[in-house]
Amino acid sequence: MKYIIILLCTAVVVLAACTKQAELPKTPEEVVKAYQAYYDQNRFAEAKLLSTTAEQKRLTDLARMMESESADSTQLTTVFLSIKCRTKGDSAFCKCRCKDQYETYKTDFVLLRSQKQWRIDAPREERYEFDNSDIEGVVDTLFDLIDVEQQQQ
Repeated sequence: MKYIIILLCTAVVVLAACTKQAELPKTPEEVVKAYQAYYDQNRFAEAKLLSTTAEQKRLTDLARMMESESADSTQLTTVFLSIKCRTKGDSAFCKCRCKDQYETYKTDFVLLRSQKQWRIDAPREERYEFDNSDIEGVVDTLFDLIDVEQQQQ
């Protein structure tokens, strides 16, 4: 009987350890590194845990696009050569110098803190925000397309 109780207690402890979620990274730097690692490996569900709603939508769209590609062709290995984050209230701005198998580049991340967790926000250009010059460019492109179509007729 004593062994059965010990076995049951051990099973409960093991089960509790297995169901406990991994702790999310705390600092903006840790979040950026973890997010990028998930992103590089197309592990978008995990990346979404570290993302704002806007970025989650972008990741969903990206995952759909990646479905038709072979997994090996879309995976990267990003190394952070430098990462400098500054925080102001519930916002953080991280400037990074990175290297992957193709190039060395600079990139920026914007993070927002909600419910005590830093989360990657969607890049500004992905948030469908337009200023007047963007709208003028779209209108100019539409007129160019109309002109080309009329010339072909």
